[in-house]
Amino acid sequence: MDADSQPERFYAGEFQHSIDDKNRITIPSRWRRDHPEEFILLPEATHQFLLVMSPMEFARLSSAAETNEKVSARDRRVFLRQLHSRAQHAAADRQGRLVLPDDLCQKVTLKNEVALVGNRGRFEIWNLQRWKRAHEEETPTYQHVAKEIGL
Repeated sequence: MDADSQPERFYAGEFQHSIDDKNRITIPSRWRRDHPEEFILLPEATHQFLLVMSPMEFARLSSAAETNEKVSARDRRVFLRQLHSRAQHAAADRQGRLVLPDDLCQKVTLKNEVALVGNRGRFEIWNLQRWKRAHEEETPTYQHVAKEIGL
């Protein structure tokens, strides 16, 4: 089975890892394939964390923006230009190490310990302290929605 015919990944869980001095992070083993993978890296709109997704997931995101009629044609063009200019290609090696570009690490203040957070078809890389604050702040919302859906 080739890489294109494999099902998309589903990222779940939270992991704490270190970024080494070469800005490499190891992707958790349960999130990896047994061959090198290509990813798209994108800083979240307010630079809180780094989004990591497959090119296919990024294409879906781009397509959803391109066809969203709630947004004006001009705003869609601007958004898509900005989206694609901010995204960067990256590849994980056979050991599951992903090299994060310096500029992205600086934008979202990634260094030393970070949190890798699953989010369905993508995962997020957070500054560990920022993640702990966000997790704590978001817990009441999670609990409210969990109650509403019967979880």
